[in-house]
Amino acid sequence: MVSNLDNFDRLFPEAAQNWDLARLYADLETSTGKELKPFEKACLRGLLCRYRPGQIAFKFAWTSGTLRVELNKGLYRSLEALTGNPSNTLKWEHIGEWLEAKGYKVSFQHQVGIQGNRIDWGEAPDIPSFFGRVEDISKLEQWIGNDRCRLAAVWGMGGIGKTALVAKLTEKVQAQFECTIWRSLRGAQPLSQLLEDILPFLAGGNLQGAADTSALLELLKTKRCLIVLDDFETILQDGELVGLYRQGCEGYAQLLERIGSERHQGCLIVVSREQPKEISTHQGQDLPVRSYKLGGLKRQGALELLKARGFSGSENGLEVLVEQYRGNPSALKIVATTIQDLFNGNISEFLKHTALALGDILRTLLYQQFERLSDLEKDVIYWLALKRRPVSLANLREDMDLQTSGSELINALESLRWRSLIEKVTEQDEVMFMLEPVVTKYVNKNYIDEISKEVNDILTNRSFSKIRLLKSHALVEDRAPDSIRAIQIRLVLKPIKDKLAKSLLQAELTADTLHDILSAQLNPALQDGYAETNMALLGLWW
Repeated sequence: MVSNLDNFDRLFPEAAQNWDLARLYADLETSTGKELKPFEKACLRGLLCRYRPGQIAFKFAWTSGTLRVELNKGLYRSLEALTGNPSNTLKWEHIGEWLEAKGYKVSFQHQVGIQGNRIDWGEAPDIPSFFGRVEDISKLEQWIGNDRCRLAAVWGMGGIGKTALVAKLTEKVQAQFECTIWRSLRGAQPLSQLLEDILPFLAGGNLQGAADTSALLELLKTKRCLIVLDDFETILQDGELVGLYRQGCEGYAQLLERIGSERHQGCLIVVSREQPKEISTHQGQDLPVRSYKLGGLKRQGALELLKARGFSGSENGLEVLVEQYRGNPSALKIVATTIQDLFNGNISEFLKHTALALGDILRTLLYQQFERLSDLEKDVIYWLALKRRPVSLANLREDMDLQTSGSELINALESLRWRSLIEKVTEQDEVMFMLEPVVTKYVNKNYIDEISKEVNDILTNRSFSKIRLLKSHALVEDRAPDSIRAIQIRLVLKPIKDKLAKSLLQAELTADTLHDILSAQLNPALQDGYAETNMALLGLWW
């Protein structure tokens, strides 16, 4: 057993970054008339950092049973008395919210830190509940603390939890820095405007001369400062491959280059849906520039999130749910609410009716990301959604019948990977590409909507002259396995035909009549790509 006082005192020091421990200890002792034991203080700090009792017991080298006995006869009862809650009602998960309600949580906005470090949290969110990510935070702490990284990117698809992760990371490491500042770039402000904002704070009000990149580097040579730039993708251009900056924001490229290459004491963390090109080209495991792609929550973290949403953790279908949404925290929160509201918490019943549900929040996140794509990236992603299985570069190029060079397709795939929209897998030593299920569902709906617009244009103008996707993309693959073809017919072809039938009914036309009108014209557009086959599948040509 751990018995040395110093050993207990060294455990869970990060709790002091979020909680007024001195006042909390004093109030607990006053309310009970008993002095808190060193192990009780350590337990309290651990619980406030959301360590489970079993994890704390491991740190103590105690058994879980021994720790629970000690907590139930001592600390838990003291906390109930302090917070005015009934005896024997405390669960460890509630300790933080009970004590926060009593005012023991510290506000960090523009405050002086525990060791005199100055902090400006800017637009950083407060994260009242946080699940999993122990390995993610540990790795990033290693990069920032031990490896002294100068520049790091944390990137991943929308809703995956990047901002929450970096906020928690910053809370843990900010004591290592003389000053810490957090800014969001969602307003796409030019670099000069950002530097005019942050440099006076970093310099402690003693800034002399111009507020430019050189001034920032000179300051970082004398001070250890942490700078977090969130929403970095908003200063990158829409409609182009990843890496190009919006007009007026080009200075950020030089900022990243210089922060990563010049000697200084600072650290810049970039949080983005897209990996900045300057980081991807200079990163390395032994270099001061690092890149961390954030994936979904692992099983335990995802289950903890779902438990916080009212599930017990033993429901049938829980593991399937986590896998289908790839541990995406936003997606799991959305679908958990849907299951609780519409299916009384019955996951199996939900899965019978729909494999995937996209709430408004997740749909908006995917829309924002999809609208940033170039035309070639959209063409690639439509094909991947249609195929619903991993596909090789060679097969994709063949199906797309590209007139562009092979390098352009490779660039588009790499750009989509940097945008966190495609997954790369290896099958029999061959690299393959595919979409996550959530992305597939969103893109499939988009694909159907765009094809339906082209079909409506044919109906309105009685002409094939303006079709594009109907020429460049198949509705059903000839060479696909039967099981995939059946899915394509059900999820792509049928919805489009159903919409066409409604449009024909409204126009008081039949498919045969429209076919006769169209066949009386010369239709050179049908000679391109998949047009003639698609028209035949829709019943407009034969």
